[in-house]
Amino acid sequence: MNYLLKAACFLGLFALGSALECYVCNDQPNNRDKCVKTTIQCTQHQDTCKSFIEWKQPPYWTPLSERIYSIDKSCSTRDQCEHEQKAWGLECMRNWYRDWHCVECCQGDRCNYYVTLGASSMKTSIMLLVSSFIVLQMILRWR
Repeated sequence: MNYLLKAACFLGLFALGSALECYVCNDQPNNRDKCVKTTIQCTQHQDTCKSFIEWKQPPYWTPLSERIYSIDKSCSTRDQCEHEQKAWGLECMRNWYRDWHCVECCQGDRCNYYVTLGASSMKTSIMLLVSSFIVLQMILRWR
């Protein structure tokens, strides 16, 4: 009986210590300071860290219509985060000249440290490779 009680206590402590830990911040203009220094222990059902990134015009007037980042980080469930990713899917274009919104999901302690603020360089590399191939094919046909 004594061993059973000790095992139950040990498993209970393990369950308490295994909660996910995520970075949290709300409406921050960059991924520094508060967004990388503040963490929270997620509740038991929250198994995913979520980052919501916006590139938008500020709520105040600017002379050149400049845009700003707004970063939110929090705990979430995997289903909820993936649902938000799909909902914002078409809005996540990461163009510098128009507003966009993106949701990033990850699983693991403090996995939402980094956020993607710009367009992926991989798309550019692939497009450059494809366009180079097309130009090369056109040159070879003209010879």
